[in-house]
Amino acid sequence: MRIGIDCHTVGSKSGGNENYTVNLVRALARIDTQNEYRLYVTRSSSQIAALPSAPNMRVVRLATQGPVTRIPLALPLELWRHPVDVLHVQYISPPFGRTPVVNMVHDLGHIHFPQYFLRREVWRQRVLLPRAIRRAARVLTVSAYCRDQIARTYGVPRERVVVTYPGVGDDFHRVDGDALTPVLSRHGITVPYILSVGNIQPRKNLRGLLDAFAIAKRDHGLPHRLAVVGKAAWLYRDVYARVRELHLEGDVVFTSYVPYGDLPALYSGADALVYPSFFEGFGSPPLEAMHCGTPVVVSNRPAFPEILGDAAMAVNPDDPADIARGIVSVVRDAPVREALIARGVERANRYRWEDTARRTLAVFAEVAS
Repeated sequence: MRIGIDCHTVGSKSGGNENYTVNLVRALARIDTQNEYRLYVTRSSSQIAALPSAPNMRVVRLATQGPVTRIPLALPLELWRHPVDVLHVQYISPPFGRTPVVNMVHDLGHIHFPQYFLRREVWRQRVLLPRAIRRAARVLTVSAYCRDQIARTYGVPRERVVVTYPGVGDDFHRVDGDALTPVLSRHGITVPYILSVGNIQPRKNLRGLLDAFAIAKRDHGLPHRLAVVGKAAWLYRDVYARVRELHLEGDVVFTSYVPYGDLPALYSGADALVYPSFFEGFGSPPLEAMHCGTPVVVSNRPAFPEILGDAAMAVNPDDPADIARGIVSVVRDAPVREALIARGVERANRYRWEDTARRTLAVFAEVAS
């Protein structure tokens, strides 16, 4: 079987979509030595360095420029010259061609929560995504919640939408002592601290987190700093303004993007990860933190109950006082903290990239046949 995978997000520092592609391809390289893979990239050699080197995997660089890198119009020509049996993409598929497509759709945030995104991205998804989903031989997604949303929104049969839960990599483990200190120092973080991981954008609810952090410090004497790990993505200026309004300049550290390899140490050094998003299709940072033995506070919105069960402290993302309550409880209530750590490690161990790869490969085989 010849399998093509669109890897144009690799090297983009885009967070979830990029991490999904890299980890899926690496897991496929570990479990599958029989099928032939063609990995399509559009950027520099940094993309190639992030992808696995295996005899059955070939990196193909597409000659693209400008906005073409977002929807690789060069890809149909490449597929015509060198056909594959199935093509894997995320969200938007090539505008023409006869290759069977397996489309990963992480969530429908642009459709159901347009207020959290740039207008041009909302327009792009509303125009292009319906055709891509209906054209796909199979649609993959990251949770049962998203599967039901996709089937209901676009009227596709539920059996055509397959849940392939993402995994947690083995590199996420507890980091202590000498291995921890240089990472924290490099990013200007001192203990004790509360951690937030994710690009700065409205749906991550960083304003609500800042308000909650201010309450926790004012009303409960919390001595911690807040470390915000993630690049400024879009509609982020009010987050920085809110720090100034709350007079938290000395208590909040913005690291911007950090290398993937630094995350285990950042999770391990934190007293808690707080992730009060307004919505998530899956949400990897809570599971990554759990795998490092760090307790987690999350919003009570989908799909967290499905993914995390009772392994995280659930709070109302619309209520900063409730977020603050969750933070203080996790940091100061030892029995609650210890229970969350134990349940978190067990929960995170359920999600393995090899399992994701096996489920995805089974869909490839079904479509190709």
